[in-house]
Amino acid sequence: MIQIQKIRVEEFRGIRNLDLSLDGTSFVVVGPNGSGKSGVIDAIDFALTGNVSRLSGTGTGSVSVMKHAPHVHQRDNPAAAVVTLTFTHPASGQTGELRRSVKTAGQFELEPRTPELLAAVEWAGRHPELVLSRREVIKYVNAEPGKRAQEVQALLKLDRIDEIRRLLNTARNKTSAAAKSADDGVKSAEEAVKRGLDIIDLLPSEVTAAVNKRRELLGLDTLPTTSIETDLNSGAKIETGQSSFDRASAIRDVEAITSYLAMHEDLDVAATDLRAALTELESDTRVLEALRHRQLVEAGLPLVVDSSCPLCDVEWSDVMSLRQHLSDKLARSEAAEELQQRIHAAAGKVLGQLRGARSLVQAAQPTAVLMGHAELHASLLEWSNGLASFETKLATIEAIRGEYDRLSTDPLATPSLISDGLKALRATIEAQPDQSAREAARSFLTVAGDRWIQLRQARARALKASAAHRTASAVYDTYNSLADAALTTLYKTVEADFSEFYRQINSDDESSFKAGLSPTAGKLDLEVDFYGLGMFPPLAYHSEGHQDGMGVCLYLALLKQLLGSDFRLAVLDDVVTSVDTNHRRQFCKLLKEVFPEVQFIMTTHDEVWARQMQSSGLISRRSLARFNGWTVSGGPFYGQGGDFWTQIETDLAGDDVPAAAHKLRRNLESSLADVAAGLQGQVVFRPDNNYDLSAFFSAVKGRHGDLLKKATASANSWNNDDARQEVEALKAVRSEAMLAQDGENWAINALVHNNDWATMTKADFAPVVEASRQFLNLFTCSNGACDGWIYVVGGPGREEGLRCSCGSFNLNLRKK
Repeated sequence: MIQIQKIRVEEFRGIRNLDLSLDGTSFVVVGPNGSGKSGVIDAIDFALTGNVSRLSGTGTGSVSVMKHAPHVHQRDNPAAAVVTLTFTHPASGQTGELRRSVKTAGQFELEPRTPELLAAVEWAGRHPELVLSRREVIKYVNAEPGKRAQEVQALLKLDRIDEIRRLLNTARNKTSAAAKSADDGVKSAEEAVKRGLDIIDLLPSEVTAAVNKRRELLGLDTLPTTSIETDLNSGAKIETGQSSFDRASAIRDVEAITSYLAMHEDLDVAATDLRAALTELESDTRVLEALRHRQLVEAGLPLVVDSSCPLCDVEWSDVMSLRQHLSDKLARSEAAEELQQRIHAAAGKVLGQLRGARSLVQAAQPTAVLMGHAELHASLLEWSNGLASFETKLATIEAIRGEYDRLSTDPLATPSLISDGLKALRATIEAQPDQSAREAARSFLTVAGDRWIQLRQARARALKASAAHRTASAVYDTYNSLADAALTTLYKTVEADFSEFYRQINSDDESSFKAGLSPTAGKLDLEVDFYGLGMFPPLAYHSEGHQDGMGVCLYLALLKQLLGSDFRLAVLDDVVTSVDTNHRRQFCKLLKEVFPEVQFIMTTHDEVWARQMQSSGLISRRSLARFNGWTVSGGPFYGQGGDFWTQIETDLAGDDVPAAAHKLRRNLESSLADVAAGLQGQVVFRPDNNYDLSAFFSAVKGRHGDLLKKATASANSWNNDDARQEVEALKAVRSEAMLAQDGENWAINALVHNNDWATMTKADFAPVVEASRQFLNLFTCSNGACDGWIYVVGGPGREEGLRCSCGSFNLNLRKK
């Protein structure tokens, strides 16, 4: 945890040279769009992490920190782009200076390099979420559930949850495929046993009857019953010189493959379903691209251990940006997941049919060898290997796509010699001399015994594969259950804080607001109350301004959960653009009261919002930098707090009256606008917001005089002598300042209306500066730690007090 005291930026982004003093307190940079405010945010981001989030991630293309973080005039000299932060480590009280150059973005200089300061810098580098822009805020609210879960879990450092979930799901899918393959093997073995025993059903009674019939012929003991462990041909030894060939069984094996070639309706239906899914896939290239990336990224994401991509070896600025990039790709492919599942389901059915066909082919091979049909045997072997190869190609989407033509014509790819070869083989078998009853019985039991053993082995493999799948499924389900339960507990805390923060910001119209965060299997649903009419996604009915407010509140709730007491810094880039004025005032109150120890560094283009931050006491007058414009060669024109007096004096010391006059006018306009807002002075409305400096002077003078009169009346009504004396003293100071200011009105008017100041000398202009300083001091708290503008408590006609943020200046305006 750190808090920033000073920042110096050199040749970085749109900034040529900039120094700001933050003093470890909340700070705002205000200025029009295009004035360079975001360059300050980028500089802090870079100093802490070595990266600029605006230059990385989705949509940035070839933009990079090395090429595009230096100022455009120094684009070939990254060493010139340097950011230096002076910071404090609150826990130890130590102060250090952190320096980072774009040329060596992955490294930093730290002085002094104490263990505490080094740990603080490394800690900040692991927390890029401390810097946030509006485009990042809104992603927590309006993202798809899967994407929201990734974003939130990444912020909470829980992104490994989804990676482990994906790994366990992959293991579950692989064991499922293995179990399916083993089940297909059992079915094929069972069919082989039924063909060998010439039975219809594999019932123990039928198996026992078929086996005992042959055992009786051989004079062997009959089997009382049969189980998978029974030795069917025990005692039926093949004598020397005798063959184990079983003519009837061989004919049934040939008949089985011949019949399947003639009709394989189940295979045709499965192939048709698979082709339909593939056609749908090919019709949408975006889905195809998403699936292609999904398979690759799912394999690569768990391998990310540093900033080098394990898939392409490209070096990223940091490991978090790489993880986020890969996670984004996965999120975009979620829509294609349903189609992927359909393709794999259809491919699984085709696989089952192919395995069955291959087992029939393999059953016929020994007979072809025994009968001397070498050419047929070679064709059967080649066909079996071809089917096995085809099966492996149905494992991935890319490989399945490549087999579309085969699926459309003949999935079996039957060799041309097979049909005639099987006919010839059957004729050869049938032409064999009849076996004696004893030989036939002995051969029958031998074949039956071999196939019974193969069935036993197939069932053992299936049992093992099924157990593995059950274990993988149980682990996956248990992990999901525990992870979701843990996340639910965690999100309930976040949900409660989120709802409370949002209620505080919108207490006037959504005081009963509530939100619901629901994690389920890698997704995070967010629903919010809409004026008591039901729970809906934020995007459904809430305005853009309310969505902005939700985004910031959810972000704050997440950081509170993640960092706890270490939450001492947040850098927010124009995050409440669409929140209306009244709710921004409540937002200031939220930050000040709920997060009093946190240093908020913010940018805004809205002057009213900046004034509200000051009047609420969230920031002091010195904790504001005003960016007035920007040029490519010079960077931003800026001033901080009250330091414009020093800048004006510097200009006068160099006899540069025009520069001093320009600064005085710009800062009087800004300061008097703030004072008028705090005092509730009346200024004639201008739709173009182009107010004349003289209008502010008149409004502030008149309102301040009225308020002092109210303070006198209040003191008299309460018979408060101390208050009366304080007001009289303020009136005396006011009279002196007014005389000085009135005496320099001619010069002030010159500032307002034309360029008459161009003919002034240093001697002419110095009294104008001093009179302006005295005038502004009337409205400034004398406590140097506060230095804020005074403001009215209560509305017009109901004024209760005139005070400053710290309370040092406090006049009662209520009468008894």
